[in-house]
Amino acid sequence: MGNLRSVAKALEAAGADVEVSADPSVIDRSDKLCVPGQGIFGRCAANLRTAGLDRVISDWIADGRSYLGICLGMQVLFDTSEEHGPVPGLGLLAGAVVKIGSGVRIPHIGWNEVGDEYYYFDHSYVVQPADPTIVTDWCEHGQRFAASIATGPILGVQFHPEKSAAAGLALLEGWVHAR
Repeated sequence: MGNLRSVAKALEAAGADVEVSADPSVIDRSDKLCVPGQGIFGRCAANLRTAGLDRVISDWIADGRSYLGICLGMQVLFDTSEEHGPVPGLGLLAGAVVKIGSGVRIPHIGWNEVGDEYYYFDHSYVVQPADPTIVTDWCEHGQRFAASIATGPILGVQFHPEKSAAAGLALLEGWVHAR
């Protein structure tokens, strides 16, 4: 759902050979799997289930294969979301997706600091992992939230590296070239 073309172009710029596909056999032949996303959590999870891609993603991760989830592509890995819900996610990571706290502009659109870099965000919901040790970077927008996570073969980012200039390209290059 969403930003497939811009993510594909950014991954190509990072050195990847990219094939955009929802075909499980094409996905299985790939070295890495990137699931970007923008849109509504429940619709994304339902579309993945309808296409049988929930199982493809689950098996992919269980096999220890490299996965990058961007924004909704990270969120959908969690148990549930309160967006139009509660709505079940893929349940591959324990935790919930919740609306950004009140008192700030929602959606959170624009540049924000993560660690020593600035990345571009466009979201209204954030992940709350049950295990905070999987959070690799935090960000602030009305509340402290997980900007990135890493566990096993999973790298997930709330921001959009494809829209984050040099910092985003560097992140994508690191993921593309990691063994």
